[in-house]
Order: sequence, then structure tokens, then C-alpha cells
Amino acid sequence: MDWVRKAKKGDIGSFQRLYEAFARRVLNFIFRMVNSAEEAEDLTQETFVTVYQKLGTLKENDRFEPWLFRIARNYIYQRYRARPPNMVSVEELDEDGQPVTQIPDVRKNPDESYQERELEDVVERTINALPEKYREVFVLSAIQRLSYQQIAEIVGRSLPSVKTDIHRARLAVRRQVKDYLKV
Repeated sequence: MDWVRKAKKGDIGSFQRLYEAFARRVLNFIFRMVNSAEEAEDLTQETFVTVYQKLGTLKENDRFEPWLFRIARNYIYQRYRARPPNMVSVEELDEDGQPVTQIPDVRKNPDESYQERELEDVVERTINALPEKYREVFVLSAIQRLSYQQIAEIVGRSLPSVKTDIHRARLAVRRQVKDYLKV
């Protein structure tokens, strides 16, 4: 990636482009792991400060994304070790009165809106209830859309182990959603 190469040489504009390209994905990953918007914002900023400071140590430019997510992951675990993560209620509202974890309402009728919101709640609770090692790889795979190889590099485990954990996480999410849809 050309931005990485230029940023390593001190080009602030290229680093800004890297930040713009990856900050939202890193923030989303961290939020899914810590369940706190404030914590996720803080950890995202810490991640990018470290990236800026350590970018010169990155050996292969094409390995930037796994390296970036590994740094974010390390900050998550440092925070976990310092104290347990804050829990955010699914019912918490933002400054506009909208649920924090909800997608903006673009549905056509109230019944569909209610059913979709309820399904989103089930999926959110299911993801949050996954054991940490499954939740982490599930978020990186299903939400961040990273390759299995990139995920294996980020979490520092073998490719078969990551594939197995993603499969188990997907089965658990599918099972919960399927049980909900039967009701």
C-alpha cells in the first residue's frame, strides 16, 4: 500500500489517509469487544498514536492491516487486565434519542420495524454472549470481513484454529437466531 510506504517516510498526509481508511473499522472492532463507545473511541485513538509512533518498525507494507488490528487487540487486552470492560445497555440512547446499537429506522411499517429491531437485539446479545475468543474472530470475520489468514495473524493462532473458532461462533449465532425465528 503506497500510503503505508509514504507514511513510514514521515508523510503526515499519507498517515491521515491511513487513519481515514481504517479508523472506523478499528473503532467498530474495539466497540464489539468492549461494549462501550467511550472506551472504543479512547482505545482507537491509542491504537493510532501507537501506529504513528511505531510505523517505521513495520517490515512489510502489505501486512499493515493485520499489524494495525493486532495493536488494537493488544490495547483491548491491556484494558481488560486493568479492569473489566464497561457494559453498555442495548437500550442506551444517543444524543438524538436513538438506540446506540440500532441501525437507523428505514422500515416501512411498525410491525416490520419492531420485528427487525427485536432480531437485531437477539443478534447483538448473541454476539456479546459468545466466549471472548469466538467473539473476537467472529467480529473480525463477519463484521470486519478480514480473511482467515489476516485473522490468524492478528490473534496469533494457527489458521486451522481460527477457522474452527469462526465456524463454532457462526454455529452459535445461527442457532440462537434460528431459535428466535421459531418462536
